[in-house]
Amino acid sequence: MSALFDAVCMADPAAVLFAGNRGAVTAGQIRRTAMDVAIKLPAGKPVFLHTESAALFVCGLLAAAMRRATVFCPAHVQSEYLREIGAADGVLLTDEKVALATVQHLEIAQETGRLDVIPSDLNLNFYTSGTTAAPKLVPKRIAQLDLEGQKLDRLWSVRAGHVYATVSHQHIYGMLFRIFWPVISGRVSEDRPVATWEALSGKLTPATTLVSSPAHLTRIPGGFDAGAPALVFSSGAPLPFAAAQEAREKFGSLPIEVLGSTETGGIAWRQQVRSDTPWTPFEDVGIAADADGGLVVVSAVAGEAPVATGDLVENVAGGFRLKGRGDRIAKIDGNRVSLPRVEEALLALSQVGAAAVVDLPQRNGALGAIVELNADGKADLQSLGAFRLSRKLREMLVGRMEPRERPKHWLFAPIPLDRQGKRVQAALRAKFVLHGVESLGALAAAAVDGDTAELTLELAPGLVWFQGHFPGEPILPGIAQTHMAVLWADCLWGFHPRGAGLSQVKFRRVMRPGAMVILRLTRDLHRERLAFTYESAGVIASEGRIGGVK
Repeated sequence: MSALFDAVCMADPAAVLFAGNRGAVTAGQIRRTAMDVAIKLPAGKPVFLHTESAALFVCGLLAAAMRRATVFCPAHVQSEYLREIGAADGVLLTDEKVALATVQHLEIAQETGRLDVIPSDLNLNFYTSGTTAAPKLVPKRIAQLDLEGQKLDRLWSVRAGHVYATVSHQHIYGMLFRIFWPVISGRVSEDRPVATWEALSGKLTPATTLVSSPAHLTRIPGGFDAGAPALVFSSGAPLPFAAAQEAREKFGSLPIEVLGSTETGGIAWRQQVRSDTPWTPFEDVGIAADADGGLVVVSAVAGEAPVATGDLVENVAGGFRLKGRGDRIAKIDGNRVSLPRVEEALLALSQVGAAAVVDLPQRNGALGAIVELNADGKADLQSLGAFRLSRKLREMLVGRMEPRERPKHWLFAPIPLDRQGKRVQAALRAKFVLHGVESLGALAAAAVDGDTAELTLELAPGLVWFQGHFPGEPILPGIAQTHMAVLWADCLWGFHPRGAGLSQVKFRRVMRPGAMVILRLTRDLHRERLAFTYESAGVIASEGRIGGVK
């Protein structure tokens, strides 16, 4: 028998399982809703389940189990993505607005009900970013997730309380911590994730548990009333040491970081007392390193076969340390993103001839795309410019990709290759972050065509050149403008003008923090000279030439 279904179906009808601004949801209401949904489910069709409400998600699970239907858990409900995973061949259960023919919209019933027969099992299927372009299907049984919920309760039940979360339950971490663990252990969980830190103000007490992620814990506003939750959890990616210490200052205790994946369930946990604190494996998890230093996991949730995680590890006494990824999976805001999948989506666009995608650690892990345009793309570039073309291509990805999967930084240029004709990730990243945002500005988009380049830059307030020039009224100094031009020429071409002499230089308009500017560069290989022009708000702000043979 499923521990989750048993807890829902055997509870007192008035027992509150989920709470929130829309009111409490009881066990009896969940049972009644599930029965109403089950009656409408067509026999033999798979169920695709995606909800904002955790309570309605449980209703969908229970209804599918009653009809012995297999459940698929989409990562999101973008229309093209749903078609890609075959949702049109099943029934989509959701409380969201979705443009799909076979949709059943869910609402919590006001009446209560009881079940005479409690479902004993259910097959669930998750989608994750695999090492190929296609979403990877990961099958699970509900009994495996029950085991995970019970394991969490054994470890942390003494201090656990009412669950608040900043993460969705659609991914396995949120599902286990917001649904399986609290429901099985008889604790109340908030029905919906908290959208902002301000919405949590004053709610976190010693009787609460906070389920969060590095994406949220690294962005806590300064004036936030953190309170003192008994437990703070983080998962999705390792929490930076400085963020862990800041969270301890705010919440009164170090976050408990949980390492895991959809395939393996929970692998290990730690609290960063030191920056090199190792991960401690869960009691029922076996770990090893393969010949390449990759982490291999054996657990009941993973199944009988060992699972290679793609993480590189260093074994230490009683645990291990992570040493980065060994595959082309990036972690964006704690979620896995397949770089080959993003590249495939770009290649499907009519303007794109070739594409290479990299994650940019110096820009909070956002994605950068280097794109070689075909004839249609070059025509668009000529008419729109690099920045507007990048926004157009990003919009064209909306139906298929979530926001975190769409590149934020764009370079329209030949893709750099090594001597063997292969793409090297470090070389690709260097096109975006060779000198760092602090000295170059944040690249929004760029186009390189032979000896000319056009870059759209955001002059972030943290740009080093604004410091001390002038106090209280910062502007970008002329000498900094010329230096940035030289740095970008080095970044794009490996080109250095001969000497530091300036000619035909005119500074017409000041550029302030936060401005979006267009930098145009032209290199003259014969004279070893670089010409630059900065455009701000549609007018020329400065121009000139640097170096050159006399």
